[in-house]
Amino acid sequence: MRSLLILSTLSVLANASYEKAQEFYDLKDYKNVIKEAKASVSEYSNPKLHLLWAESEEALGNMKEAMSAYERVVILDENDIESRLKLVKIYNETDRDELSKNMSKKLLSYQLTPEQRTSLELLKNEDTSSFKARASLSVGYDSNINISATSTALDDYEGLSGANEGEKTTLFSRFTGSASYINDLNSEGGWYLRGDVRAYYQNNADAHYFDMAVLGIEAGVGYAGAGYTLYLPVGYDRVNYLDSDLLGQVSIEPNVNFTLSKSYILKLKAKYSFRTYSEAKYKAMGDSSYGLGASLSYFFGKNFAYTSLLWEKFSSTEDIHFFYLDKDMLTFSLGVNYNLTSWLVTKVDYRYRNGNYDDPSDLRNPSITSTREDSYNQVEVRFSHYFAKKYELFISDRYINNSSNYVPAEYTKNIAMFGISANY
Repeated sequence: MRSLLILSTLSVLANASYEKAQEFYDLKDYKNVIKEAKASVSEYSNPKLHLLWAESEEALGNMKEAMSAYERVVILDENDIESRLKLVKIYNETDRDELSKNMSKKLLSYQLTPEQRTSLELLKNEDTSSFKARASLSVGYDSNINISATSTALDDYEGLSGANEGEKTTLFSRFTGSASYINDLNSEGGWYLRGDVRAYYQNNADAHYFDMAVLGIEAGVGYAGAGYTLYLPVGYDRVNYLDSDLLGQVSIEPNVNFTLSKSYILKLKAKYSFRTYSEAKYKAMGDSSYGLGASLSYFFGKNFAYTSLLWEKFSSTEDIHFFYLDKDMLTFSLGVNYNLTSWLVTKVDYRYRNGNYDDPSDLRNPSITSTREDSYNQVEVRFSHYFAKKYELFISDRYINNSSNYVPAEYTKNIAMFGISANY
């Protein structure tokens, strides 16, 4: 009898497998998933087997067993961020505060996007206040700092010869900085306050008229629920450009983030803004805009991909105003951030914008009734080397082409940069 029992046990072990466990999981037969996983001794080195085991224990409410299984997944596959997030949730729910903090620190050592960090905060049932900052210094080359059509195209359009300068090139130096503070108002989840500040300054070696400085602040109140966040910010930006204190902009941008699954995060937003110009010669450029947008992010390992769509409508706010202010803009973007090696990260981003204007494409000829339409295409490639935990060296190149049936708006532009950034 003893020999028969041993032979029977060996037979079960021999026939057990990850594939069979997966079949039971697809049928939501979680008890048999666990039974099959336990018997699949020969496949214990497969993290996917332990992930099925963990998710089945969790589905049955066996949190202690689920925690152990998720821990085995992380041991076998240290890049499984989703299992780490699950462990943070379980540690919090079972009052394992120290384990939760340690796991959170490990998660933050990865290249988490702001959306991922928001998702992580949603899973942490504890009072949090956080401060994050980033600063970057770079040098670069701009092939068309004045965003101009070619001199030949402008001369032909105006019926002149040698009257237009066209594109102007320059070397430049640039500083960007931003900081963000969040306070959860001493509640577990629920309401929170957030404040952001950002700064941008570019100094052009050969075109100081186009130097630019931007200072922006934003503050708002939000609510963090189970798998989502709501946020209502109000922002103000001040722009110094063209040798003048050019404009101020007020914006309101309510948005909501949804954690659709362990890999997908959806963001929906609405926006309203208006711009006012300081100097008399620019006041007729004042406008307001409103819009709707959505973006989807996908996380896989240490990498992520994203896509977004934004529609905006702009209208002049002045009775007497410049042309080409009233328009509809539709912007589409997509990109991927990918770790090529442990020390080299690449980012590829594509952006397309279509602009439809209320004004005609040729203001000089009243017989032309077609309205202006622009098609903007931008491609950017960036390589980053993280030579320390908080410091990054990067090189990037951005190419822009704007085609239009309004000749002065047609241009191409290339911006190459090299720089260093620090994250805190």
